[in-house]
Order: sequence, then C-alpha cells, then structure tokens
Amino acid sequence: MNKRYYDIFSVVLTVLLLQSACAASDGESMNNPSHTHTNSNTPAIQIPAATHAANKEERLIDPEGYEFKEIGAEDFKKGVFIDFERYKKNFFNDDIISKFKGNLEGIVENDIEKFKIHLYEGSQKESLFFHEENVQYMFNDLDLLEKIIIDGREQIRIGVQYAKNYSDGTVENKAITYFFTENKEGEWRIENID
Repeated sequence: MNKRYYDIFSVVLTVLLLQSACAASDGESMNNPSHTHTNSNTPAIQIPAATHAANKEERLIDPEGYEFKEIGAEDFKKGVFIDFERYKKNFFNDDIISKFKGNLEGIVENDIEKFKIHLYEGSQKESLFFHEENVQYMFNDLDLLEKIIIDGREQIRIGVQYAKNYSDGTVENKAITYFFTENKEGEWRIENID
C-alpha cells in the first residue's frame, strides 16, 4: 500500500512541477526580465547572468571537434610544450601569453609564488596543483581560446591540455580552463582556473 501512495505522490508532484514550469502568465516568457511577479515574498529563480548575457566576440580555437592528444608514460616530459606563437593573434598577445605561460611554469617548477603572481589577490587556486607530492606536469596544447563579453565585461578563456605524472608512473590526461579579466587599472589578470 505504501508503494501505491508513493506512485500517486510522484505523479502529482511531477504534474505540479510541470504546471509551475509552464505557467507563464498572459503568455509571457518566464525568462523575460521585464516580467515581474507581484504578491510574492520569495525571490524568483533567476538564470545566472553568464547563461544569457554572453556574447561571443572572438574565438581563435574552437573546442568543437578538437582532437585531444593522449600523453602516455613514454611521451611524458615535465614542462610547458605549447607553441604559443602558433596562436598569437589579436587578444592572445604577448601580455596574456607571458602571464599564462608564467603561471604554467610556476606549476611545473612547483613554485607557488610564481604561480600566484598574475592571479587576483585572494585567489585560492593552489589546491588545484600543489596539494599532491611528487607529481609532475606536462602542458602540451590549447583546446579553447576565446574572448567573450559577459554583462559588459570582457573575459578571455584559455583551455589547456595537460598530463599529470604520478610517482608510481601513472599518467593522467586532463584539461582545465583559465579565465582572464581586466581589473580597474586595465591590467589583465587570472580571475579563475576551473
């Protein structure tokens, strides 16, 4: 008998959720920012700004269809082996390349201070690369390179492929994205690594 009530409850809950999701008053879209609900003491669920306010401005590397090169134990070499000149163009200039490459070199050299030089103050990204002992890194290529505008603020995204070599000889292939933004003084810095 409990199963029957559970099934009925599930159906009723599903119907209610579907009704609330589809119930835009007067045919207006729920994502319409000019539409406001009255007589409510609870905040409306909002879509994060990054999902609807991003305008692709320029893309130098598109990750769609990009073939990821696997690095095995026999191919692994500690260091930064990215041909930055190959990608150097427009927004991916000497300033951004120098800061990005310096950060990667800080990781390879296990130098936290070098790693943090171009991060925004207060950034806590050391745990991404410095929490394990006897790990070596090989940064081998880029898989994303774009400049976009989010809520009127420019952002440069750089996707990097790398291999992580553990002390037991195991090699793990990974990818991570760097997010550069300009500060009030007009200086590009690393805002996030994710």
